[in-house]
Amino acid sequence: MPTIHARAGRSAWGLFALVAVTAATGLLSATAQAAPHTFYGLVPNSDLRAADYRLMQKANVGSARVSLFWHVIEARKNQFDWGATDAVIGALAASNIQALPSLFGTPKWLAKDPTKPPVGSKRQRAEWSEFIGEAVRRYGNGGTYWSSVYPTQHPGETPLPIAAWQVWNEVNGPKHFHPRPDVGKYAQLLKITSEAIKRGDRSAEIVTSGLVSKPTGKGGIEGWNYLTKLLKEKGAKRSLDHAALHPYAVDERRLFKDVKKMRRALKKGGKKKAQTWITEVGWSSDRKGKGKLAKSPTEQATLLKKTYTQLARKRTSWKVGGVYWYTWRDSRGPRVCDWCPTAGLVKRNLKPKPAFNQYRKLAR
Repeated sequence: MPTIHARAGRSAWGLFALVAVTAATGLLSATAQAAPHTFYGLVPNSDLRAADYRLMQKANVGSARVSLFWHVIEARKNQFDWGATDAVIGALAASNIQALPSLFGTPKWLAKDPTKPPVGSKRQRAEWSEFIGEAVRRYGNGGTYWSSVYPTQHPGETPLPIAAWQVWNEVNGPKHFHPRPDVGKYAQLLKITSEAIKRGDRSAEIVTSGLVSKPTGKGGIEGWNYLTKLLKEKGAKRSLDHAALHPYAVDERRLFKDVKKMRRALKKGGKKKAQTWITEVGWSSDRKGKGKLAKSPTEQATLLKKTYTQLARKRTSWKVGGVYWYTWRDSRGPRVCDWCPTAGLVKRNLKPKPAFNQYRKLAR
């Protein structure tokens, strides 16, 4: 995971004392093996308020996956509206939470459907590359947002420039890659995006779209099989640093099997040093919901604990870069899926669920 910058003004004496006590009690080696702050991720709601950020800090959230919707930011050609993303990325940074942007969405002036990847013409490819460059210049290392806007929005807070970028979403299913999954087209999109990002920030890391373990719908390809095919595409290996997985499963045992399948695909494809980032994982807290992911509040908390505990324990051998819980707060809609409205760590009124308490303890 990207390294969190040290925050100015925190007690250096307190840190010194903590290290001294830890070393004196012989626990330093164990502490050194603990998962980094950014390992504990979250996929937050889009309508966050100040109270949400305060509670996320209380939960010890280290990173958050947020959407950078091209079709919203540049709804009209060459007219960029960064206001909404400034607000989210800035508030996360001020809360010591590293943002992971998910780059997605083709504007109407280029395609009728935002899920259609911008690789169908020379113009689409050029416009996408230009947008990516603008995003990196704004939020990457040395970005204009951090030097000009952030200090006025969050006086005295330390910037957290974007260190990694995720390219599109769930490309191995038909819902987010119109009209159907296409490994060759995604490889092309990945290459264009990687080149545009590296031109602006050579230190930035490129993360693939989250691949659903077993996507539904016509043309869906299992995540590890999709990754195997992707790594055979020309230039794909050089275009990605890490692979992402969305291992939605009935329980943690099935989930771990899927993670290991991704590891085998990376190793076989010549990317054994690449990490696997779990950029979405979760279960609901309502047994009345439909499908295998509908659980009770207690079951949700138990599954969260087992999942994070094992992935943290195996993060070195399995090369797990981070785990992002979907989602932060329950919602009324729109219904992304049958179980999604009650997948949050907290209820709609921000009352913590048992899963919140487990997350807080594990991420502490």
